[in-house]
Amino acid sequence: MASYDVDVLVAGAGPVGLTAALALARWGVSVRVVDAADGPATTSRALGTHARSLEIYDQLGILGDVAPHGTRVNAFIRHQDDHANRVDFEFGDLATRFPYMFNVDQVITERVLRGHAAAAGVPVEWSTQLESFRHDEDGVTATLRRSGGAETVRARYLWGCDGGHSTVRKALELPLAGEAAHTWLIADATVHTDLERDGVHWLFPDGGALMAFPFPDPGKWRLLDTTGDGTPEQPDQIARQFSTKLSQALGRDTVVDRPNWASKFTIQQRAVPAMHVGRCFVSGDAAHVHSPASGQGLNTGIQDAYNLAWKLAMVVRGDADTALLETYDAERVPIGRALLASTSKVMNTAMVDAPAAGPQGSDHGFMRQLIASMSGLSIAYPDSPLTVRDDQPGPGPRPGERLTQITAADAQSPGWTALRAALRAPAWHLLLVAGRHDTTDPVTAPLSAWLDTVTISRHGRAEDDHGVWDPDGRVRDTLAATDGEWLLVRPDGYLSARGTGDAGLLAALDRVAGLQVPEPARA
Repeated sequence: MASYDVDVLVAGAGPVGLTAALALARWGVSVRVVDAADGPATTSRALGTHARSLEIYDQLGILGDVAPHGTRVNAFIRHQDDHANRVDFEFGDLATRFPYMFNVDQVITERVLRGHAAAAGVPVEWSTQLESFRHDEDGVTATLRRSGGAETVRARYLWGCDGGHSTVRKALELPLAGEAAHTWLIADATVHTDLERDGVHWLFPDGGALMAFPFPDPGKWRLLDTTGDGTPEQPDQIARQFSTKLSQALGRDTVVDRPNWASKFTIQQRAVPAMHVGRCFVSGDAAHVHSPASGQGLNTGIQDAYNLAWKLAMVVRGDADTALLETYDAERVPIGRALLASTSKVMNTAMVDAPAAGPQGSDHGFMRQLIASMSGLSIAYPDSPLTVRDDQPGPGPRPGERLTQITAADAQSPGWTALRAALRAPAWHLLLVAGRHDTTDPVTAPLSAWLDTVTISRHGRAEDDHGVWDPDGRVRDTLAATDGEWLLVRPDGYLSARGTGDAGLLAALDRVAGLQVPEPARA
């Protein structure tokens, strides 16, 4: 039997690598996280966190530590012809308990994730570069470089969360296909303005568009100039430039202080054709880079990591065949491609000068479409091998969709409060909807090592019963579930199958179990 130093070696201690490490550790997988930097980043990067990512934070148990440090963004506000056109966030049929964008500095997000990962036994190894690696059928041999010399590590799997210049992606010869687009300037600064701080502002001075994103810090904004004018190394000149352009766009004097951070960058619109080769994986910017206009980078990377971690854990622990890992590509590569298309549309629209932008109605339509797309709530896996398609669609979440399609009011009902707590456990979840006289004892052997069975009942439960009491029927109503129905939920919160009767349940379990012929267990 092969000998390993660690189950999974994660390269990169940004939000994606830290999410990967925390999620793996919760499943009992041994992890090491290395990063070539001397320590945590201190300058601003990603700011916007969208609804689907907040749902993941809740399921990971870290939302309470992130929430005090951010601010809600409730609208897009377009400034044109001396008036402001406000479009409040509305996700339409995409119900969520987080109907907004949440602005929180990536530095804080990383700090929270780093603390939880360390508490789970996975501290970050700073000043440690992944220098090279080779992989074979049994694992990965990596060379790590520190100031004191080199270390050779044998891991079952290597996970590249190491950004747009990924060492892992380059070594795997995965092409980052696409194109370079426009060059933009971005700066973080205090702005003396009366702009509403619960919105993202879109402004049109002569020559090109500006965008302004509020920080939680009083008076602080992230400013984006789509012309790319200015030199980041001259902060006073950047302050004057933004002051002039904002004053012109708003029709009143607006002063921008010297920025504490500024950068000019050429937007890349690129994605890899595959996100894993053998026992090596890439996630986040290592797999897809794109315009920051809709704030998708951090969010999509976290969703990548949350999608793969539980699959990798099941394989590592010997409860699933490596075929399960193929679903990572099947599910996430199309998301990366769709992301390029949507961010390209946002970028091209943001570059448009105001007079050609179209009537107010088209603005509303575009911004509402953008809001729904940004949220990540519409991401679904109906064609995944892990989804048992429902040929008779109806109300409630359908196979391949998020289970928690609920409002904030529903989420706070007794039943959903208990069910959301149960869903935080790292496991598959079998939800059984019980009537008054039901006794359920399903045969669940195909997933027994990973399956958490939860009975949902309106009629109370015994103290030793592992179930959810749903006295007002909110859980049943939002799931559109009836007595005797069952729902099979993946560890990442997506619905795999639903139906009635033991035969249907066993067929669904067999479908999933078909990907679960174990490899040799860990030593």
